[in-house]
Amino acid sequence: MNPRQGKPDLRLHLLFAVLFIGSFFLDEQMRGLLGTWKDPSIGLLSYAIGIFWMASLLLDRLRAVEDRNRVLRDLVDRHEHKIRALEDELEAR
Repeated sequence: MNPRQGKPDLRLHLLFAVLFIGSFFLDEQMRGLLGTWKDPSIGLLSYAIGIFWMASLLLDRLRAVEDRNRVLRDLVDRHEHKIRALEDELEAR
């Protein structure tokens, strides 16, 4: 697993967070500049797609963490096996 793999996700989420927070300020400005400004409404389908997207990102991240844990456990097992073999060889001398 590439250790830099999580950075594009972080950048993407930070960008969306900045846009989300900025939208509050932009909304206030638009209400002041345009008297007929009305916030766009989010329908149920858009909400469901957003929740599905977040859940799929979470599941992808959980799979990546599980894969990394599996690789690390395998690495620890290999090192423990190697240490036992070296200890046995040392005792045999």
